[in-house]
Amino acid sequence: MKTVENGKVVYSRPHQAKVVTDSQGTELFLEYKGRKVADI
Repeated sequence: MKTVENGKVVYSRPHQAKVVTDSQGTELFLEYKGRKVADI
């Protein structure tokens, strides 16, 4: 799966945690399989 965020192409891999950002691009936390796994 491929999404474009803020002009950057982000590949979502199911086995890899995804960085969730707010509207300003501030990194908030890591998400894995739809669940919050770690604060940044």
